[in-house]
Amino acid sequence: MMQVSSRTEYGMRCLLRLARQEDGKSLSLGDIAQQERLPRPYAHQIMMRLRRAGFVKSIRGTQGGFALAQPAGAITVGAILRVLENVPLENTCDHFNRRCDCGHLNECGIRPVWETVARRLWEALDRITLQQLLADEKTVNQTLAVQLPVLSFVSRAPMPSASS
Repeated sequence: MMQVSSRTEYGMRCLLRLARQEDGKSLSLGDIAQQERLPRPYAHQIMMRLRRAGFVKSIRGTQGGFALAQPAGAITVGAILRVLENVPLENTCDHFNRRCDCGHLNECGIRPVWETVARRLWEALDRITLQQLLADEKTVNQTLAVQLPVLSFVSRAPMPSASS
């Protein structure tokens, strides 16, 4: 349902690299590209997009480079995805209806599933900050498990089976 591009994966890695810098010190584009094993032009493209979005600032001069423009706790994964992916979660109904007339636009029991999952996913992504991702993988996993509720629906009643 959701595909994350290499641009988003590397963009998040670049942001985390900057978030780990002491006292907001900057890193040169060359250092970022080298440390994240990215071709320099690709790193430049990503960093320019992040700069235009206000996540990073570029600093001129011999000690210049890039630094976070906001605290790591203020930058969410959801916001990063919106900037780097444009539309990471495509509206499934719009996707299929571009190809043909669905015929179920008024009476559809499937559309609420996709809408609910998309809404809950965005809610979760908007709660995860770069600050939370700075720890080791095990700690991040534990933090996310505690802080993010599992998808829950209003009713916990079992769904009727097809044979009912």
